[in-house]
Amino acid sequence: MSLEFALAIGFGLGISGLVTRAFDSSEATLANRVSRKPLSSHPLKTRSFKSLANSFSRQFRSSNSSKLEKVLFELPEIIYLLTVSLRSGEGIYRSFATVVPRCDGDLGRELARVLRAVEFGAAFGEEIKKLSELLPHPQVSEFVSKVSVSLERGTPLAQMLSEQGMSVREEIKSRLLRQAGRNETRMLIPLVFLILPITVLFAVYPSLELLNFGFI
Repeated sequence: MSLEFALAIGFGLGISGLVTRAFDSSEATLANRVSRKPLSSHPLKTRSFKSLANSFSRQFRSSNSSKLEKVLFELPEIIYLLTVSLRSGEGIYRSFATVVPRCDGDLGRELARVLRAVEFGAAFGEEIKKLSELLPHPQVSEFVSKVSVSLERGTPLAQMLSEQGMSVREEIKSRLLRQAGRNETRMLIPLVFLILPITVLFAVYPSLELLNFGFI
């Protein structure tokens, strides 16, 4: 092998190595440029995530408001049964233990959870206070406050619950009256835009037909 042939082979290998390294560096730069771009930086995907979070938030608020509405309608019956049990001579916890298993609905399930916690060793006063946090309604908070005050100070609870039951019924009545007023307004829409035009059409159409036939 001559010296010129060996130099030619070495020069060719060096050129091929440089070309391969250049291609590898360009591919690595492209990979780094692609991988450095975060997924959440895309405006369409960011907006989709925000809209999804907003829809979940609206759904949670609507479900929570409907749950509190149901709790308000369940509260007077539970208050009435507790008042009857207290006036018959039962204690506060015994009255809850008698009434709650016979109740159904969201409020009844939350009160049943309170009784189960007490059976496992929790304090009844502490557990009943958590009810106002789980069901943040003013009437539920007032109910919990009356029970807590009666447990701490020994004040008679039957009369206080009886008065609150009357106020809860008045609030429910006012809500139903407002709902009835809104329903009456909604009922005017088909009456004005559907039933009234059809009635006028049936009244006017025979006269128009007679005029078209030439009867005057």
